[in-house]
Amino acid sequence: MSGHFDKKVRYWDIRAESIVQELELQGRVTSLDLNADRTELLTCSRDDLVKIVDLRTNTVRQTFSVPGFKCGSDWTRVTFSPDGSYVAAGSADGTLYVWNVLTGKLDRTLCKQHSSTVNAVAWSPSGAHVVSVEKSSKAVLWSDL
Repeated sequence: MSGHFDKKVRYWDIRAESIVQELELQGRVTSLDLNADRTELLTCSRDDLVKIVDLRTNTVRQTFSVPGFKCGSDWTRVTFSPDGSYVAAGSADGTLYVWNVLTGKLDRTLCKQHSSTVNAVAWSPSGAHVVSVEKSSKAVLWSDL
């Protein structure tokens, strides 16, 4: 799978080196992440939407967005928690947003630690911590989850 600036997610047959399926989103794709079961794909795009795609049906199952969340760069990374219960995404305003996958609702916002766009997010293997990295290379380890 690969995400592209032409707003498409492409599914590849690596043996034949060809595209077998495509899904068009509404903005340039900045990030892809698979859940632990490899059944769902998390996407972030420049239309400021984070989506979960069901890979069995190639359809968008869930969309996350709230006022204030803005995908701040063409390489903004979003990620599933290790157990797939949450998704985390950094915003152009330096805030880290965490949504509950089960309810689809914003679970928490973590702010006041970054002074520029958050471009990358990663969960610890236990899911107890999240690290976020801003454009100016400052990393913050969050433990208040």
